[in-house]
Amino acid sequence: MEAELIVPDRCVLLVVDVQNDYCHDDGVFGRAGRDLRPIQSAVDRVLDVVAAARRAEVPILWVRTEHDRWTDSAAWLGRDVRSAGAICPTGTWGAEFYRVAPAPDERLITKHRYSAFVGTSLPVVLRALGRPVVAIAGVTTNVCVESTARDAFMQDWQVVLLEDCAAALTKAEHDAAVHNVRTYFGRVADAAAVERAWAEAARR
Repeated sequence: MEAELIVPDRCVLLVVDVQNDYCHDDGVFGRAGRDLRPIQSAVDRVLDVVAAARRAEVPILWVRTEHDRWTDSAAWLGRDVRSAGAICPTGTWGAEFYRVAPAPDERLITKHRYSAFVGTSLPVVLRALGRPVVAIAGVTTNVCVESTARDAFMQDWQVVLLEDCAAALTKAEHDAAVHNVRTYFGRVADAAAVERAWAEAARR
């Protein structure tokens, strides 16, 4: 990955759906018996990369999912999500962030579909920031993270997937999404490489 791709003044960090229903043992996926250890391990690295972004003054955009009767269409409700019930209902504990929290000066984007670009202010915010590179972390790799990465690429942002800051419900799903991004939609990096690049740039 070219060093200039991830210099701090070209990057935005996008953190997707690090919420209780996806990540906490008592959330929807946990109650359904899913193994959340890979997701929870990825959140450990999300915390590190968020701290690195703040030190390097890389803007952080926080994406959260919320669902309620105003946004749940028949098509949306008809999908098979392999869960124990409604995910991230508006105003509930399940929709709250898991182990992370936006700072007061960081932007919060609320979405109602898999992609953070659908029906949100994200495209306007990215254009206003004027930074061409979107580094993406979060869950799940093969659904909301990949959907967001695809749409970012389609709208001409350069995408960097932080592979170890993302996770899915199975390794196969995670690996397939990483392959798709690497092959068709952007670059793939690990948190350590990005943190080093940001730290080195901050020292100059």
